[in-house]
Amino acid sequence: MVPNPRRLAPSVLVVGVLALAGCSGGGTQTGDAAPVTSAATAATTTAPATATATAPATASAPATASTAPAPPPDAVMPALHSRTYEQARTEFSRQDLSPARLTAAAQHKDVTLPRDHDDWYICDTSPRPGAPLPAATTTVTVKLAQDFSDCTTSFNGYLYEENDPASTP
Repeated sequence: MVPNPRRLAPSVLVVGVLALAGCSGGGTQTGDAAPVTSAATAATTTAPATATATAPATASAPATASTAPAPPPDAVMPALHSRTYEQARTEFSRQDLSPARLTAAAQHKDVTLPRDHDDWYICDTSPRPGAPLPAATTTVTVKLAQDFSDCTTSFNGYLYEENDPASTP
């Protein structure tokens, strides 16, 4: 008796998904599905074994050294442009970075940053987004403006042209 292809298709699909996910087993089918299961299982069981290489244990390097967890990757500067200072602190906390690393400064020379600048917008950051933040002590400077549209306004570093010493009336 030949198996019904309609009943076989879901079983083969599940076996294929399990094989791609690196799972083995999942039961076997009778008939034509059994070779697919065993071939998929054989492919998944041999691939990890050949990809993993272990060095023999020596007196200077014990076998347990290869099982030690890798050090955590360095933190990366998040993209904060156009967010508020409060949102930047929240993003740092979310990424397990200390918000105390943030240092706020005014974007323009003729603007004084108020004590409560949580709702001011980030125009620029140092270091740039995507740059590594290797040490927990690396300070991140954010340049803030009260209105986001002020981020693109600058008269030689001043928000108002009349405050620019190079300006001629």
